[in-house]
Amino acid sequence: MERFAIRIGDDEIGNDVCALCGRAQTPTMDARLFLVDRANPVCRECGKRHAPELIALLDLAQSAKRLGKVCRHTLVPPMESLLALARAADEYAHSSALQRVA
Repeated sequence: MERFAIRIGDDEIGNDVCALCGRAQTPTMDARLFLVDRANPVCRECGKRHAPELIALLDLAQSAKRLGKVCRHTLVPPMESLLALARAADEYAHSSALQRVA
């Protein structure tokens, strides 16, 4: 069974293919899913197959980050941003509940 980790700030050269399927990946400074023992990231599709709860957690973090940027200078966040955050939180809760059942 593969072990996964979330890493932040992947700016290393050469991390351009998925560690599982070999599909090309774009470099990013956002949080990404990795195999514990490899330097290459795992693509979103492979992550959804092998670690859906971690992909849902990454989506939740990305939604919260977007909401923070949008709401930095406003008193009340836009409804669409709140709904996106709620959707991401619901998907994370659902995927972690499925993980506990299995």
